[in-house]
Amino acid sequence: MTRAQMKQASKDQLRGNWGWAICLTIFAWLFNAIIMDINRWIWTGKDFTYSILRYNNETLIQGYKPGYDLSKFIVGLITGLVLWGVAYTILDFVETGNMETWYTGIFSAYSNGRFKNSLCTLFMVNIFTALWTILFIIPGIIKGYSYAMTPYILKDKFAAGQTDIGATEAITESRHLMDGHKMDLFVLDLSFIGWGLLGIITCGIGFIWITPYYRQTKTNFYHSLVANN
Repeated sequence: MTRAQMKQASKDQLRGNWGWAICLTIFAWLFNAIIMDINRWIWTGKDFTYSILRYNNETLIQGYKPGYDLSKFIVGLITGLVLWGVAYTILDFVETGNMETWYTGIFSAYSNGRFKNSLCTLFMVNIFTALWTILFIIPGIIKGYSYAMTPYILKDKFAAGQTDIGATEAITESRHLMDGHKMDLFVLDLSFIGWGLLGIITCGIGFIWITPYYRQTKTNFYHSLVANN
């Protein structure tokens, strides 16, 4: 599928289903924002909104404690699994037409026996990406694209009934699947820059529609890759 075909397929799939897709986006964002803000408040005594309104850049420095970085990493896993749950739900919709309710969809990485495999795989993705980024920024970005299909591959393994999945198995398959296609995904991302600017101009309101559209298109990108391999 070309980029235009992927985008058109996404629009066709979302037609009449925007409410469901928007709920997935809003409530996943809301849950993650609350979790991150609670963690920030516990360690700094200030929530994100307070810091923005006061333009206080010293909040984190003044409230820093040795365990703060570890807590942010743990929170990153919690919120990352929510985003993977959204990816699982959208892929299921693309492949089967099933629309899991948003309030179960955003937590689908935590349920149905998926939690252990999802957590271990996400942990390894974060570690690998961080290590490559520490070396150089560009290699970190490239590896991020190499690992981009990991949650979708993992979801397909769950759908196939696999329960014993190695922590790096889906990552390795993503690297192979993206071999020669990283630039394709990068260009697809670039094609959403105009939409991103529109979202910024509308003070973020536009992202309520743009984010589901982008996620749907990225899922179709994966679906197209698998169909041609």
